[in-house]
Amino acid sequence: MESTVQETSSLSLSELHDNHFDGNKLWETYSGKGSGFSEDSIDQIMPCLIKIFSSGVMRGKTLCQLTLPFHIHYTFPASEYFKEIILGTTNESSLQDIEKWLKNEPDTFDMSHIAPYLCDGETDRERWIKKQNMLRSKMKQVYQYNISKSNVFDPNVVPPVDCLLLTYCLELLTLDKETYCKALKNVSLSVKPGGYVIMVIAYQATFYMVGNVKFPHLCFDEGFLRKALTDTGYCIEKLLVLPRKCQGLFDICDYTHKIVLYARKEAGG
Repeated sequence: MESTVQETSSLSLSELHDNHFDGNKLWETYSGKGSGFSEDSIDQIMPCLIKIFSSGVMRGKTLCQLTLPFHIHYTFPASEYFKEIILGTTNESSLQDIEKWLKNEPDTFDMSHIAPYLCDGETDRERWIKKQNMLRSKMKQVYQYNISKSNVFDPNVVPPVDCLLLTYCLELLTLDKETYCKALKNVSLSVKPGGYVIMVIAYQATFYMVGNVKFPHLCFDEGFLRKALTDTGYCIEKLLVLPRKCQGLFDICDYTHKIVLYARKEAGG
């Protein structure tokens, strides 16, 4: 990371994301091979998601993941239990990154360090290729989304899904709790009654760095999160608070824990 933080305080959140968000740098910093955050973003989160999906609680036809950058690796555990995966991202640059991976272009993101979690602790190249190809075959729709709209995929129309996976999403796209709650209600219109939402959150973060650009991160406590989900019509079935293992790098992102949760959308929610 460059030593001088770029001045962006005069920019709106949308301008910041549209003009200064670098998905490649974010991936390298937080999830890439050799990342200082991998103890948390990979070693803690991947086993949690594998356990959730393999439990049999969440199965169905369609899963939708909403994310900002390239976080496709979090959908690998779901690919064996859903017939179709829809991916939503926020900007054209991230859309292009995803399309490059789907086409298996040579300069796409290297996710080989994820393989041991999906291949019984092994780095078996053939099994890893099969895992990637399975996900590619199921990920047939990739859209940009806008959390301020009741149809977040507008102008595209996506039927309600069985499971919504939110990975580092709403809290990065909102600046206050009221807007967060409205956004949660909007994205939840994409979930069938009886369906599930899974959330991965960098808990109590106030900012995160991408290169030398500082981005705001909405900070809230567990009580607020539980109420927001309940008010939106969800029944929380599991909420895990995972302590931060990465003890350095607080100047890059200041979260204290990670949260992984899943909640069922009740009838009428």
